[in-house]
Amino acid sequence: MFPLRRIPFTFVSKRFLSNNDSNPSCDPSGKAENLAPSKISADVQAVINEQINAELSAAYTYLAISYYFAKSTVGLMGFSKFYQAMSAEEIEHGNKLARYLLARNGSVDLHTVKKPAHCSWGNIGTTLNETIRLESCVSECLSQLYRTAEKHHDLVTTDFIVGEFLKEQIESIRDVNLLIAKWRTLEKAPDGAYLLDRELQRKHQN
Repeated sequence: MFPLRRIPFTFVSKRFLSNNDSNPSCDPSGKAENLAPSKISADVQAVINEQINAELSAAYTYLAISYYFAKSTVGLMGFSKFYQAMSAEEIEHGNKLARYLLARNGSVDLHTVKKPAHCSWGNIGTTLNETIRLESCVSECLSQLYRTAEKHHDLVTTDFIVGEFLKEQIESIRDVNLLIAKWRTLEKAPDGAYLLDRELQRKHQN
């Protein structure tokens, strides 16, 4: 038998460690590419904070609408519960974004929430159209957040936005559009508002 010749470890390590082509995850400097850095970039952090405040601003408006429909002179409790649920959802979105930012070692910067643009929500059609406008604004902000994260090659944030927000936002806009379609059918009926209100009460019993 031929004796096995031992190859010095230094020779092996230099040969393989110097060959970057064998490891596509390494850059030319020999350092591994980090796809999930713990520290978030300043630009992405700023846009996430803008999104948090957009969500809270929408929640504030929905809360005002909910309180309007709950007034004793209006008494449309189904609409009130619907907008209460919309407000709670936006607040949860804001909290989810804040928790994500903190997990990435960022800072949460809350702005002053402005008073809702409309103080009277007596026209249901106008109120529903304003709801679509608000939801579209939130969607545009999410799209801007996604583009900013993509520009900074922040794959974790882009995945987070798509998985946690964009699909849900599409569904939310569809729900309001369906509500608008139903209202167009019922608005000319003498008790149209109460029929739609009763449907919303059944949907939001809890």
